[in-house]
Amino acid sequence: MLHSQPATAMRHSMRQRLGFNFYDVFVVTFCVLFALICFYPMWYVFIASLTPYEEFVKGGLMLWPTGGVDFQYYNVIFNNSSFISSLWISASKTVIGTALSLLVTSTMAYAVSKVHVPGMKVLNLLTVFTMFFSGGLVPTYMLYKDLGLIRSYWVMVIPYALSITYYIVMRNYFSYSVSSELEDAASIDGCNEVRIFFQIILPLSKPMLAAVGLFLAVGFWNDYYSYMMYISSKPALQPFAWVLRRVLTDSQMMAQMRSGATSVGSQLPPPMALRMATIICAMLPIMCVYPFLQKHFAKGIMIGAVKE
Repeated sequence: MLHSQPATAMRHSMRQRLGFNFYDVFVVTFCVLFALICFYPMWYVFIASLTPYEEFVKGGLMLWPTGGVDFQYYNVIFNNSSFISSLWISASKTVIGTALSLLVTSTMAYAVSKVHVPGMKVLNLLTVFTMFFSGGLVPTYMLYKDLGLIRSYWVMVIPYALSITYYIVMRNYFSYSVSSELEDAASIDGCNEVRIFFQIILPLSKPMLAAVGLFLAVGFWNDYYSYMMYISSKPALQPFAWVLRRVLTDSQMMAQMRSGATSVGSQLPPPMALRMATIICAMLPIMCVYPFLQKHFAKGIMIGAVKE
């Protein structure tokens, strides 16, 4: 105990003189190195997608495009009609699905958060039950078939209108983070429940909606399971995530892309370079959404972390 006191005093005096100590240096260095390790694979993919063919085949560590910047791989992708249509399919189902899921999930969560209403606790139990137990793949397929969703664009959107995971997040938010006195005041002023929800509750819930909406958008953008299971016989409805999967795993798809490159006047590109460019095309659209939601996302990500 006596030996630890001088060491503690020395650390405090070093911080007072220099503004930091060796522990601070270690933490910052570790975090920077760890961030670089996580960031470099994505940076490597981006650089490889811009590196000319002659430089790419040399391999090795790439920190910057050598030999200039070449967009031939992206030219191959955007001259492929199936790639363009799949991007539109993914973009549309991401926008429509996210908006629909936010609307349905938030209204459901707000209604169930009113535990004083008879039957809401039972409804909440039945809703959460479906998160742990489901009918299985075959009953689900039969249900979608009876609803006319099989081989339809809407099978990638409508079944995910209610997200049970984010329903729980929203329900807890509406239960504990929204002032009931504010709702009572709005009711006294003559607002009904629908008006209270859309004009008062939702504007106050922007951080939560931004965080949940971002996670939902990422899920819709990356989803190819729905297409694989229910629409695989219609290539016109394939999302970009399914195209990316084929580019990464299907040699026949890669052969078609490489042969298409020669038809647009490009050199025969290496398969790995085309895969890199396709990965960037899959990442970039959803990454562009982050800056617009950043001011709300920082608050929304902390929902439930601190209890007042």
